[in-house]
Amino acid sequence: MSRKQYSDWREIQDEYDDYMASVGFETLLDVQNYIKMDYKLTADKAQKEINKLNESSNDIVEIDTKII
Repeated sequence: MSRKQYSDWREIQDEYDDYMASVGFETLLDVQNYIKMDYKLTADKAQKEINKLNESSNDIVEIDTKII
């Protein structure tokens, strides 16, 4: 996930070779619900990943979508 602001999806595609889609979110809860649903994560796992994103000072944070 990235906090970086892009002008359009093409700019993202130019930066990431494996870019597939851009989804905009209003809140961290929106992100949590999305990764929980899309990656079939448990509520606890999704919350853990959101905490990682929220606590990081990096612009880009890798979300672990492996189901444990």
